[in-house]
Amino acid sequence: MILFTILVLIIFFSAKRVDWISDWYKRIISQPYNYYTLLVLLVIGFFGQLDYTDRWGCFVGGESIFDSKNILFSSISVTLILTSFLFRPRILKISLLIIELAFWTFKLFYFKGGYVVSIAAAPDPIISFYDSLTLALRLFIITGLLRTNIKMIYILICTLTIMAIKVYGFPTQLSMIVEEKKSLERAQSTKEKLIGEWTGIYEYDSTHLNETIQLIDSAILRFYTNKVTLLNFRNIDSIQLYMDFNSEFWGFIHENKKDNWENYYDFGIKNISTDSLEITLTHSLDYYRFKLRKTPPNTQYSQ
Repeated sequence: MILFTILVLIIFFSAKRVDWISDWYKRIISQPYNYYTLLVLLVIGFFGQLDYTDRWGCFVGGESIFDSKNILFSSISVTLILTSFLFRPRILKISLLIIELAFWTFKLFYFKGGYVVSIAAAPDPIISFYDSLTLALRLFIITGLLRTNIKMIYILICTLTIMAIKVYGFPTQLSMIVEEKKSLERAQSTKEKLIGEWTGIYEYDSTHLNETIQLIDSAILRFYTNKVTLLNFRNIDSIQLYMDFNSEFWGFIHENKKDNWENYYDFGIKNISTDSLEITLTHSLDYYRFKLRKTPPNTQYSQ
C-alpha cells in the first residue's frame, strides 16, 4: 500500500511537468487500455501468485502456481473482466464488473494471505502494491463506464481506504480464523479420545547435544479432562501438568506457574484412534516421540 501511494504521488507530480507521463497516465485509465492493463496484471498475478496466496507468518504458504484455489480465483476474475470487455451493452459491462469487484473484495478479506508475513508480521509490499493497483484499475473502469465526473483523488481515496481496512483491520485471512475456531471445537473430540491411561515407548532426541535416540520402554501417560500425568518420565516418578489445546491436534502442557518453563512442553498429536496414540512433546530442542496403546479400562489405574 505504501508503494502504491508513492507511485500515485510520483505520477501526480510528474504528470504536471512531463507530457509523456501525462499522456501515458490518461491512456492507461481510459478504455480499452484500462481493460488491457487489468487483464495483463491478472495473468501476471496468477503466475506470480500475487492474485491469490495463503501466505501467513513464516509457516503457511508455498502453494503451487497450479493450486486449485489459485486457478479458480484467477479464472473467475479473468472470465468476468474479459466477458465485460467483449460485451457491447454498457449495463451488462458494468454489471459484470461490479460482480467481479464484489467477488474480488470477498476473496481479499476471506481468502487472501500475504498481509502477515515473515518475523515482522507485516504485509508483503509486492502483494499489497499489486492489490492496490488492480483495485484502483477496477474502480477506474467502473466509473468510466458510469460516465461520472468523479475526480481521480476520490477513486484513490476509496482504494486506499479499502486497502487500509485489509492491512490494519483484517490482515489475517478470515478463512484461517474460521478454521481455527472450528479446529478448537474439534479439539473437544480429541480430548475425549485421550482420556484414560496409555502405555508404550517413547524416543528421546536432543538436537543441541547431538545425542543419539534413546528408546525408553514402560512409558505411561494418563489423560484427564484438562490434565495429563507422566510416569517415569525424565527420571521423575510422576508429574501432573495442565493441558491446553491451540487447535485440534496441537497445544501445550505446563505447570500453570508464571515464568516457569522447566516443565513446559509443546505437543503435537500425529495419530490417534480408539486404542493407539502417537504424540510428540517438545521442550526447547528436546523431542520426545511417544507411541502408545490404550490400557483397557478394567486394568487402568484408579484415580
